[in-house]
Amino acid sequence: MSENKKMYKLSFVNNGKPFELGKWTVKKHNDVLRETTKYEKSNKDTTEEERNTKYQTLLILKGLKEIDSSVTEEKIEDMHPLDRNEIFSAIFNSGREGITPDAENFQKKKK
Repeated sequence: MSENKKMYKLSFVNNGKPFELGKWTVKKHNDVLRETTKYEKSNKDTTEEERNTKYQTLLILKGLKEIDSSVTEEKIEDMHPLDRNEIFSAIFNSGREGITPDAENFQKKKK
């Protein structure tokens, strides 16, 4: 375990033991977007809410499968909505470094 990394715990992941999330990357995100597009093409009558739910499910699934390959969409769909939102946000933001402006140049441009 890395220092300063937040630990997570879900009953259906890693046999209920605490785990760290891997870094979320543009490549992983694009993979999820491609899968979501495939879903939308084969399910043209879905609502926007259904498409958003599928996108969230696929993102969570991709993030959690890195920890435990036995995680299924069904387990994710059975989560409490708040737990689901929290793990979605945690996965989406995992490894995020943030950006900070170069303070000196930023101040010069502001003037």
